[in-house]
Amino acid sequence: MSVLFDPGYAQHTGILSVNIEYIYASLSRFKNLGQRKNQFKMYYTKILKLVENNVSFCLGCMLWAKYIKSLGTKNILNNPCLGDTYNEAEAIEEIDYSIKYFEQLKKDAKYYLGVDYNADERYLKVLEAYKEFLTLNEAFINTKTTDDIKFPTSLKTPEDMGLVNSKIQEVVKSGNLVELFELYGTIL
Repeated sequence: MSVLFDPGYAQHTGILSVNIEYIYASLSRFKNLGQRKNQFKMYYTKILKLVENNVSFCLGCMLWAKYIKSLGTKNILNNPCLGDTYNEAEAIEEIDYSIKYFEQLKKDAKYYLGVDYNADERYLKVLEAYKEFLTLNEAFINTKTTDDIKFPTSLKTPEDMGLVNSKIQEVVKSGNLVELFELYGTIL
């Protein structure tokens, strides 16, 4: 029997850095500060959603890995990383970007909107754990079976794997990855 590398998260997420760079490129077209402030105000909700979705994807990947590991030895299907060459800097580049972006978002929210933005501390914990997870598994380039999956010591194993799987299937259908945070306490 086999399990999928991705339960269906990929269809509901994008690369944070690419989306954010696109938004900021759009902002930079406006020379007038008032116009830039208005544009940022229009983008702010979208930016927050992108950030939440990105962190939720990382949490979901670790939850999925815990779930499939609990099934015993299974082959992993459709691992797009399998056989690549491992480069740690490249592997964690997007996670580092995500972590650093919280500071940029805090500054920009204050500058453009006059509001205080403070990242949910759980987001930073998820990203740090995911970074360690990626590094331990060498970006999954050699991950062929569930036996190959390694976890940081900071990650707990959820007690109710049935609940984990049902929540994962639910969010894959709805596309609302943020709902995975209902399981945050079971793993971190």
